[in-house]
Amino acid sequence: MGTTTADGPRELSTGSPDIASNGPLPTIFTPEQAERGRRVFGSICSSCHGRNEFRGPIFQLTWMAEPVGNLFQHISTTMPYDEPGSLEEEEYAAIVAYMLDLNGRTPGDRELPADTGLLSRMRW
Repeated sequence: MGTTTADGPRELSTGSPDIASNGPLPTIFTPEQAERGRRVFGSICSSCHGRNEFRGPIFQLTWMAEPVGNLFQHISTTMPYDEPGSLEEEEYAAIVAYMLDLNGRTPGDRELPADTGLLSRMRW
C-alpha cells in the first residue's frame, strides 16, 4: 500500500519516512496472507475456536479500539493454548490478516508485518 505526497505516490517501506516517523500507519495485508492465515487457523486454531469468534460486533468492540499490535501480541504469546508462542511470527501475522479480512478490511498489495513495533502503530 502506498501513500501519496506532493511529489506523487510513494511506496510504504521500512525505509520510508512513513515508517520512520512515530505516527499511525495504515493497516496492510494481502489476500494471499489472509488465505495463509485462514489455513493456519483451520489447522491449528479451529480445534478450540470458531471463526465467528473473530468477527462481528463483540470481537470489534473488544479489539477495534486497540492497535493491531495488541491482538498480534496477545495471540503470539498465548496461543495455541497448549503450546503458546510455538508458531512462526509470520504465521501469527497471517492469522491477524485473516481476522482483518473477516472483519471487512480491504486487502492491499503489502503483507502485514510480523513486527510488534510497526503493528502497534496500526489501527483497525
